[in-house]
Parts: sequence; C-alpha cells; structure tokens
Amino acid sequence: MNALERLCSLENPFLPPRETDGLFVEAFRENVLRQRAIHPFLRALDEAKAFDPAAIASVEDALALPPLYVGTLKINDFLSVAPESVVLTLTSSGTSGQRTQLHFDGPSLARMETLSRKIFAALGFDSPRPAHYLLFSYDRTEAADVGTSWSTEQKMACAPARSVHWLLKRDGSGTFSFDVDGTARLLIDLASDGPLRFLGFPAFMHRALAEAKRLKPDLSVDPDSFVIAGGGWKNHAGQPMRQADFALFVQSSCGLPAANVRDVFGMAEHGVPYGACSFGHHHVPACSRLSVVDPLTHRPLAMGQEGQLLLLSPWNEAQPNQSLLATDVAVLEEDCPCGLPGTYIASVRRGGTHKHKGCAIAAQEILDRMAALS
Repeated sequence: MNALERLCSLENPFLPPRETDGLFVEAFRENVLRQRAIHPFLRALDEAKAFDPAAIASVEDALALPPLYVGTLKINDFLSVAPESVVLTLTSSGTSGQRTQLHFDGPSLARMETLSRKIFAALGFDSPRPAHYLLFSYDRTEAADVGTSWSTEQKMACAPARSVHWLLKRDGSGTFSFDVDGTARLLIDLASDGPLRFLGFPAFMHRALAEAKRLKPDLSVDPDSFVIAGGGWKNHAGQPMRQADFALFVQSSCGLPAANVRDVFGMAEHGVPYGACSFGHHHVPACSRLSVVDPLTHRPLAMGQEGQLLLLSPWNEAQPNQSLLATDVAVLEEDCPCGLPGTYIASVRRGGTHKHKGCAIAAQEILDRMAALS
C-alpha cells in the first residue's frame, strides 16, 4: 500500500498532525510528482517560481508548492486519467454560473467516500437510530451531477433511513423550486415518528422551520434529531447568520438540541469535507493541511490572522487539485475545546468583490424568486 492509500485509510482521521506529517508529505509529494509528469503547465508553473516538487520534505515545503487558483478550475477541465477511467463527474453550481467539474476515477472516489465516513463518525454525526431525512438540496434524481446533492447523499450514511424526502425539485418550467408549506406540513407530520435528519442548505431549513412553527407553535422533534447543513449560514431572507444563532433558532423552533446542529465546509474543487464539532469549529483531518496567506504577497500568516485560504490534500489522482488557493478568507486556530487535536477553521467567509456563483448562491436565488412572487 503506497503512502496515499495509507494516509486515506487511517482509522482515526483526526490524529495529531505531528503523528501524520511524515505520511502526509510522502503522499503529497508522490501525487504532485505524478501530476507534474502529466501536465506541462504545472511544470511551467514550478519553473516560473523556481520550485522543485521532488524536494518536498516537510509540510512547509508542501505549502510552498505553487497552487492553482480555484477559479482556474472553473474555466479549465483538467484530467489526469484516461477519460474512460472517470466514474463520476460533479459540478459546483446548481443552476448557472461558472461550473467547476470535479472528476473521480474509481480509486479516488473510494478514498473520498472512506474519508468522509470516518470524518463524520469521528465528529459524532453517526446514530444507529433510523431517521426521516429531509434533504434541503437539489433532488439527486434531477441533479445527478451537482456536487452538493452528491455530498448530501453521502451524509445519509450517518444514520439508517426510515424515509427520504428531497425538497428542491424542478417545477413545470424545469426550474428548481421549494414548496415551503408542503415541507412545513411534512416536517410536522414526521416529528412524532422518530428522529429527523435535516441535510442541505440552511436558508431553506430556516424558512421551513419558521413556517412549521407558525402552523404548530408547540412543535417538538425527537431529541436524537440532527442537522448537517452546508452552503453558508443565512436565513431565508439571505441575511448572514452566525452558526450559533442558527442553532438556537432551530432549538427554539422545534426543540432539536443546539449541540446537534452542525455543518460542513467544503468546495467541489477541493473535495475534502471539513465538519463542525459541537463548538461550531470545522476541523482539518489528517488527509489535509490548510494555511492562510496574505492576498497580495501570498506569504503565510500566523494562527489567528485572517487571510486567503490555501487548501492542500493529495487524495485525488484524477485531477491536479492538490494545492488550491480559494477565494474564501479564513481564520485558523488550534487546540479546540472539543478535544480534537490540530488545526480548525475558526471563521470563513467569501472574499473579493465578485460574487462567485456556486450551489449555495444559486439556491438562495430560489428563495429570492419566491419572495418576489409573494
């Protein structure tokens, strides 16, 4: 088993970094050299920066690898395996806008599925109790290539399903829409029949819970119910909310414990899920290393400083996305009070003046359109 397979099959995905740095560096260097052998533009990028990827011997060296800007993957379809080896292609946008295409070959897909399951289990997302799934995401049968719908489906491995309800469906015009009243009534009907699991965009959860609370002021769900949100903390009007405020809103609306309101930060271009602990901090697993850099100089910044987010992971052999510079700005910290070791994302937000249109923004437009019609 090579270094990449060993790294991605670690039983504990949150080992202290000092215990996995060597394995991470070995796996990262192996895949980076493989990608450089395939893509001349990567070799040219290294030469322009006078960087020798064969000399990567530490995490600091890996962080110095010339990254790809995330926007590059929105306009170029990079592929490092034979087209017939691709078993899954996902896009980053729900309706329109620039679309990233994330390609998986069989081994890379298996690695990501294994990593995701272990990450979610370690964060306490799992339960043996069957649950009713309310999926506030694009119907997978109608949006098979949308990354958020695929990742929503992956999170259903955290608990057995009693029933599954996709809630963003295409209407007669082919446009995705959201039935607020129908969703609220479904939520009320299922609330007395075991745990509920809310997955997907929090703005739609907020809207449905507000309506359900209006219809049934004493609404109460099973205490084992759980939220795994993704796509940014906003209410149904599109106004930013802190995760803690959203958790308290959910608890006050239906009795679901605030500690069970979690979310996952990620991006299709990078692939790795950064799940939140009960303190709302998104933890960095052993298969990744993150840094924040000065947007102008690209020099690394210290823990606690806000900068442009740089994401590293060697898991994907199908594309050269091992080092990506995001448009997001973030603050990184260490030693979370939850007890998990290593780095976590203390805060993250969109950077720049241009709105990069991904799944969450496209989803918010559905609510905006509904508001305009009401």
